[in-house]
Amino acid sequence: MKKGLVLFLVLLVLTACGQQKKDEPDKEVSGQMGEKTVVLTVDPVQKGSSVQFHMSLKNESDRDIEFTFNTSQKFELSVYDEDGNEKYRYSKDRMFTQAIQSFVLKADETYDFQDTWSNGVEPGTYEAVVTFKGKAEGLKQITEKKTFQVK
Repeated sequence: MKKGLVLFLVLLVLTACGQQKKDEPDKEVSGQMGEKTVVLTVDPVQKGSSVQFHMSLKNESDRDIEFTFNTSQKFELSVYDEDGNEKYRYSKDRMFTQAIQSFVLKADETYDFQDTWSNGVEPGTYEAVVTFKGKAEGLKQITEKKTFQVK
């Protein structure tokens, strides 16, 4: 009798655990938000033995868009070689404040940001992948990819 009751309680707990909403990863989208349109661009420029990445986020809509961030990190930048190996990641070995922040990108306004990759830069073809970390209503993630050459 006791074994049956214990088994019933264990099954009840396990069943309840299985009813939780699963955390789905953010879906990659191009920046279309119904009437709202946001465009992310990245421009890699080689400067000697380093590569500077000039990035911008433009609100091409006629409405202001409020972005919310879970941390002080505004973007993620990753660089991959031709074989798909990650050669650089902006957030690696960095710490970010864990605080909710927000900012408003006004209609037709551009938010510019940049980063420099300077360690381990070798000649070759690379792909830069930039993800804007801000979230806005109707939009979970904005990502842009760009292939570039290092000479």
